[in-house]
Amino acid sequence: MIKIVYFFVYIILLEFLATISSTGAGQNEITAINFQRTKHRNKLVAKGSISGMDEYYDESEQENESLNFFENEEKTNLGNVYNSNGLGVSKDAIFEQGETRDFLHFLRRIKYDHRQCPYNEGEPVIVDVSVVVSNIRAVSEVTMDYALELFYREAWIDKRLDFDKSIFNNKTELALHESYTNFLWHPDTFMPNAIASKNPQKQSISHRSLLRLNEKGQVLYSRRISIVAECPMDLTLFPFDSQICKLGIESYGYTADQVRYKWSKGQREALKLAKIRLPDFQIKEAYVTSQLESYATGDYSRLYVCFVFTRSSGFCFLQLIIPSTAVVITSWVSLWMESETEFQDMISIILAITFLIFSYNEMMPRVSYIKAMDVYLGVCFMIVFLSLIKLAFVKYLRQKLEKKHTNSVIHNMLPFVQRHNSSNTIIENPSSTNVEILRNESINYQTITVPITLNGNINQVDTYVEFFGNRNRYKYFGKFIPQFKFDEKSVQRFHFVSQMVFFIGFALFCLFYFLVYPNLHYTTLDPACEKELAEWYADIS
Repeated sequence: MIKIVYFFVYIILLEFLATISSTGAGQNEITAINFQRTKHRNKLVAKGSISGMDEYYDESEQENESLNFFENEEKTNLGNVYNSNGLGVSKDAIFEQGETRDFLHFLRRIKYDHRQCPYNEGEPVIVDVSVVVSNIRAVSEVTMDYALELFYREAWIDKRLDFDKSIFNNKTELALHESYTNFLWHPDTFMPNAIASKNPQKQSISHRSLLRLNEKGQVLYSRRISIVAECPMDLTLFPFDSQICKLGIESYGYTADQVRYKWSKGQREALKLAKIRLPDFQIKEAYVTSQLESYATGDYSRLYVCFVFTRSSGFCFLQLIIPSTAVVITSWVSLWMESETEFQDMISIILAITFLIFSYNEMMPRVSYIKAMDVYLGVCFMIVFLSLIKLAFVKYLRQKLEKKHTNSVIHNMLPFVQRHNSSNTIIENPSSTNVEILRNESINYQTITVPITLNGNINQVDTYVEFFGNRNRYKYFGKFIPQFKFDEKSVQRFHFVSQMVFFIGFALFCLFYFLVYPNLHYTTLDPACEKELAEWYADIS
């Protein structure tokens, strides 16, 4: 029994020792493999076989192939490719099926260097550009920019890449994966007036790119881009204005002696627009120009896409012009009902037009010049304000007439008061001590208070008001102040004439405003977008 127990213990010890020894051998083998793998990868890097490719390989997807990386380079067209950790990468996982695998071998064979500009016998590389605008999302006068979606296409000839079609199964054109843009030379295109842009991204559905190469070495690169570009505006004629917005295209580092941009001619239209509808604008024209731009670092070739936008003024009519006109008409109605209109009513109307002006200024940029909309709102405000002044003046005249009427009534009563010298009357004439004469220098009238006792119980006080000019106080300026004599008819006539003047004046102003301003065709002149330089007009029908 004891021997059997010893036998099992011996067996367990042997298994334990075997496990330890195999683990150590495995670690030593992996260490040796890693050393050889790193050495082999460095050799490939020195040859330039995998330069610039690491960023496209996903290490997590290739860890299971770490022991299958040793292959003879001469057994395949590609040789071996490794990621940054030295792990073997499957060729089918990196490149698409078909000509892509052979194309990488082709680049290695011709020793292609994507960092060098193509040689064109001393002439600059010609880059043919075409643009297809798929959408213009917004044109903002507040931020003075516009957002658009476009397909940007550029083509150039790289004679190093011409090939015999027999190499690629008699194909004259190769459709390459978008990642190959990092293995081929391409112009460093940028858009100088772009504020923000969204370029193609890996595994993006909305933003992709296209890369093609034909047997003559012509490379076509196309990508979809979202751009927000600045657009300086002159709002003098707002809301009847037209604006020119441009989009510049040029090389950032290559001068015009090295790379020159030209608009495409032939099969591809230089500029094409889809059917675009904007809420506030209409696209009147779209064309392209080109010119040289001079900087301290040299002359650069630049292309321009020019858009002419005409504003649709329907929003301003509904939100500003119609409400402000309604406020003006309301002020006139209040004036025709002058006897029932109070000052607080007119002040409310002024506050309404003021609120419209402030609301309008909130949605507009702060500029130092007067806009067409400012003129209209300013005239509406002045008419409402003058209507308030006119209401105050008419009420003042009517109040003066009422007091003048009271004055005449008291003058007619004085003889009757003098004849009744009885116990019920406490005065005999208006010059007695019981007659109180008050003078108010501030408002320039004299008050005579006549107390009359009725039935010996109730004291009734009547007030007599007489207006006259204080010639002593205004002795020097009195001769320059005209004296007006008016009655009820003259006040009524002034009220009617002023109302008609306001109405006719505002009607003539509106007629002038809506006949002149919409027909003014003033557009900010941009030397880059002069129509004399236009090379192509897009069809916007």
